[in-house]
Amino acid sequence: MYWKEIPVSIQANHDSEMISHPLDARFQEGVDAIAMFDGSVGTDDYLMAWELKDYGEVDARPKEAAAAIAQRFNEGFPDDFVSRIRDLERAGERDTTPGAIDDWLNE
Repeated sequence: MYWKEIPVSIQANHDSEMISHPLDARFQEGVDAIAMFDGSVGTDDYLMAWELKDYGEVDARPKEAAAAIAQRFNEGFPDDFVSRIRDLERAGERDTTPGAIDDWLNE
């Protein structure tokens, strides 16, 4: 689950089993900071910016898959992602597509 380009939680499902694994609090805090920065906090734009991105199949049970992917984001995503997004916004180069900054993972 993303808010604009920022990952917030990992969801996995198989048959009737659905798991949602939140990322570390810094991701939601980043959403809040960027929403205030870009003026979307408290607006319909904020609510409409939540979106799932499908990454395809993983050969693991949903609970284990979600936990492993969440750990990868929690440990591999840069601590300065909020300032990077602000810099991109100021430069007019920000891509708000879900997953647009996933290439920052494990830089």
